[in-house]
Amino acid sequence: MKNILITGANGYIGSCLFQYLQGSKYNVYGLDKKKSNNKKIICCNLINTNQLEKIIKTVKPEIIIHLAAQSLVDERINKKKYYVNNVEATKSLLYVMNRHLVENIIFSSTAAVYNYKDSKLNETDPIKPKSNYAKTKLNCEKKIINNKKINSIIFRFFNVCSALTKPKLIGELHNPETHLIPTVTYKAKLKKKIYIYGDDFKTRDGSCVRDYVHIEDICIAIKSALNFLINNKKSQIFNIGSSDGFSNFEILNAVEQSTNERLNYQIVGRRAGDAASLVCNSSKARKLLKCKFVKSNLKTIINDEFKWIEFLRTQKKKRYFKNYL
Repeated sequence: MKNILITGANGYIGSCLFQYLQGSKYNVYGLDKKKSNNKKIICCNLINTNQLEKIIKTVKPEIIIHLAAQSLVDERINKKKYYVNNVEATKSLLYVMNRHLVENIIFSSTAAVYNYKDSKLNETDPIKPKSNYAKTKLNCEKKIINNKKINSIIFRFFNVCSALTKPKLIGELHNPETHLIPTVTYKAKLKKKIYIYGDDFKTRDGSCVRDYVHIEDICIAIKSALNFLINNKKSQIFNIGSSDGFSNFEILNAVEQSTNERLNYQIVGRRAGDAASLVCNSSKARKLLKCKFVKSNLKTIINDEFKWIEFLRTQKKKRYFKNYL
């Protein structure tokens, strides 16, 4: 049984993936700078090279799934914090991997590295990151690709959302929460006002269009990538998204259909920098990794998110949201 190490194992994608891979042919370990009650998730900051080295020597991973990052896209966050948590952490990880002959990495990057366009984005399209977050992710991509001792799969995730419903229910719980799907569903449940930024974009209904991908489809893609990397030893970049863009108004409509209630929403002015449409071409992942993105439809995304909201309510977990949402 091959050992797998997930960095950022207490985060949204990391915690879902850790659960999803239980019972598979892999022996799964996690690593996170936040402490966990799970004995197989080790507390370590990636920039602590000495501690990281001891962990790699003990775990002896065949593949590292590198999810740890400063992922909140907020330009008020100090640039240095992005650089340390993303670039320096990745440099440290690659250094230790080279020293201990760990040859395979799966890296979570972002669609935000692309130069936006109205048509579907391909892996070969021009790169032009705008946010500090995206710039540091691209920096990490380059460091991984330029490391000739390592085989890599780089995933450019689009809008990851919803909740994993098995083997146990788990979803996103950011503090604060900035993503549209959890914001709209949670506020719908509490009958709070929802703000939609702009209705005059050049899209089918005037609102922004985004590519939403269910967290279970993300986990399936990563599991497929594990097999691909072990069998092929070949580096690749993949877009991971459904290739079906949903508009803000379509999301509101889906939530209304799920709840059978009218939502309280208000249309306000556009936010600076918002692109009209961001949708990927995921045909490469569909072909090489056999991804089908079955769960990435609005009905399943919304229903599974409501299951997660209800679970959090029973656990008396509070959620905090950006005031602009």
